[in-house]
Amino acid sequence: MKGSKADLLRDVPLFAGMTTSELEFLVGRTDEASVDAGRTLISQGDSGDTFYVLLEGEMDVSVDGKHRVTLGPGRFFGEISMLDRGRATATVVARTPARLMVMSHAQFRDAIKANDHLLGRVMSAAAGHLRRDAMEQQA
Repeated sequence: MKGSKADLLRDVPLFAGMTTSELEFLVGRTDEASVDAGRTLISQGDSGDTFYVLLEGEMDVSVDGKHRVTLGPGRFFGEISMLDRGRATATVVARTPARLMVMSHAQFRDAIKANDHLLGRVMSAAAGHLRRDAMEQQA
């Protein structure tokens, strides 16, 4: 994957519509990480302190030991714990080697405080994830 970090983020639906200056502000609050297949990034029930945007590779998401979804590039996870500082609602494991943009809680807090539009999108996405999980548990 080529391009600047801002270009990479521009292709993530969560950040679509952000201006170049907003993306550059966000880039200044992210780190980049590469992980091997099989690495657990989030464990359900553990304290969550990181927000991830998947740039390359795939991640498996499970809840209560049941596979829920496989995430691909452009998807993100960890936002629920970032919003409420609660425990992780799912386990996320790298299915393949992957490259991610990573934000600590402090970086995430700074980014959403600076952009109400981004906060709204993150909250909407978190609600969607929780709703989907609740519907699957009822089925």
